[in-house]
Amino acid sequence: MPDEHAPLIYKAYSVNRVAVTYAISALWYLQRGQTKQAIQRCDQVIAEILPSYDTKDMIGLYHIFWPIIRVLKWSGEVDKCREFYLKWAPPGIENHFAVGALHLPMCLLLKICDGSTEQYDTVEPTDIDMILEFDAPDMTDLNFVTDGWSVKTMAAELCLHLARRLEPGNMARRNLIDRGIQMSTLANERATTEDGLIKHIMAYKAHEGIDDRLIALRNEDNAVSPDIIYDKTLKEKPQRRDSLGDKDLRPMLGKNHVSFGGGDDNGFASKFVVSNGSKESRSYSNSSGGVSGSGILKSSSHSRGGSNHSSGSTGSTTRPFSRPFSSGVSKSSHHSQHSRRASDCESIAEDDELKQ
Repeated sequence: MPDEHAPLIYKAYSVNRVAVTYAISALWYLQRGQTKQAIQRCDQVIAEILPSYDTKDMIGLYHIFWPIIRVLKWSGEVDKCREFYLKWAPPGIENHFAVGALHLPMCLLLKICDGSTEQYDTVEPTDIDMILEFDAPDMTDLNFVTDGWSVKTMAAELCLHLARRLEPGNMARRNLIDRGIQMSTLANERATTEDGLIKHIMAYKAHEGIDDRLIALRNEDNAVSPDIIYDKTLKEKPQRRDSLGDKDLRPMLGKNHVSFGGGDDNGFASKFVVSNGSKESRSYSNSSGGVSGSGILKSSSHSRGGSNHSSGSTGSTTRPFSRPFSSGVSKSSHHSQHSRRASDCESIAEDDELKQ
């Protein structure tokens, strides 16, 4: 096409469809298995059409880039593809309303994909954030699917190549794998019908293998122990004591209180201590025991004739607890309560005899 035709076509139609169609024709060679001829057609477009193409038409320009990248990248010419793209992508394309979101991800893809000799040893957090949010509107993607491959394929492959550079168990890696599988599913939907028939053969072939590689990465992550992922210190249970830090809380609770010992993961009230003034006595429950209420035991006295029948091993007074420590109180505690009841009955009987 003569150089003077390009600006006239753009002036009349606002897009050079002739140049775009000529670039897309390279896909026909690729589909027929004629890879050498497909690469030659791309070389011709780069040498003869791009120099005269109006860079103001960035949408049309990207419709030329897309099939060329589809041919070169998938034919083992990744470095050549990257050099071509960086040379011909016009300044400011990253700010374009339609194709601007594709520019930086495309630069990253051509740097880290299979076959690239570009060094990319350390995964940058900014790249991870960018790719986890990367996508394109459905209309944009549907247009590019007919040009040889889906934007969803691009997103899924970016997730794949970033994730494989991270260690298994890394949370960023897991997020990338999940996002990649999501985008991969959408890419398959773009290239096939609901019945599973292929409707875009070039886009379908471009996506082959990405699913399997993402699933393989997920299987590697599933084999990693969670102890590697999570900080073990976060799983340690705090001990239940009646102190805050090193401060003793017993003076604030009063003379008679119950403190629950910690360190036993099998039950909350595995051990409790009853304090009555300066004396303390201990009782131990089984591991399934529990406590209802706040754990503060109030003292009460039952006096007859000025006598005060007071504490036993549990620290209770004459009147036993209406709701003892469930099944967690030891048998010795129940035996002590029955003994005190019998003693109270005998005292009452003696008082009655004296009165008579």
